Amino acid sequence: MAPERHAGMRWGVAGGVLLLAVVLAGYPCASAAAAPPSSWAVLIEHNAFNGRYSDLPVAYINSTRMLRLLLHRGWPADHILLVRDNLDPRLLRHAAGWLAARVHAGDTALLYVAGEYRFFDRDLSWDEALPDLWKRLPTSRRVLIVETCHAERLTAAVRGIPGVALAAVGGEEMDWWGLREGDHLIRGGSFTYFLTQALGAQPKTGPIDFGAAFPEAVARTQSYFRSVISITPGALDAFHARGQYPERLARFPNPHLSTSSAPDEVIAQATPAP
Repeated sequence: MAPERHAGMRWGVAGGVLLLAVVLAGYPCASAAAAPPSSWAVLIEHNAFNGRYSDLPVAYINSTRMLRLLLHRGWPADHILLVRDNLDPRLLRHAAGWLAARVHAGDTALLYVAGEYRFFDRDLSWDEALPDLWKRLPTSRRVLIVETCHAERLTAAVRGIPGVALAAVGGEEMDWWGLREGDHLIRGGSFTYFLTQALGAQPKTGPIDFGAAFPEAVARTQSYFRSVISITPGALDAFHARGQYPERLARFPNPHLSTSSAPDEVIAQATPAP
């Protein structure tokens, strides 16, 4: 995997996907005819933190699954920005700026993040930075997907802004990532695994419906936790060390879908200038 470097930022490359389209193609130009709705995505995953937090050695399987799903569903490779282990505190601004430079009314704008909750919350000043950046995307089809511990705390930052936000776990819940595959174990985040399966099974005749896939992904994640994780020796040690016993709950995890809507005409009028 060869990194692209731009303005001090480190961007990883996978599967031939163009990671920093601005370097190779420049900013998109307006055309005389209105283009049909398109789809754009920034996929962010952090597995290594240079000692600041514990590493998550899952070989970027979460962002890889989401990348494969989007390509399978026909999203153009040069519409996807893949970012891995970029610890720059300006990361959210750069990611949202990449989307804002490309997205138009009616387009889908996806931001997917996976990694250590504290990195996104503290190091990137998530609650302070994201709401304003999210509002700058000139479309109502905003999609935020979060695969971290306390994921619903992060999706809460965009509550009330038109779009949909999918959290892997509730605000007080820890996420669980498998470090290896086999014996019915899933490497990486199980929510992303089941979400991409649900999205991949949707009819290809229309756009991806992220909100519609959420209940199935949650139900299958809950079933997986109950039938596999809760009975796997040592799998719950990290929970128990923090005084949490999710195996005693009727269902776990328990995230909620966040949705808000407004016509794109209203979005365009209300979108702040960069």
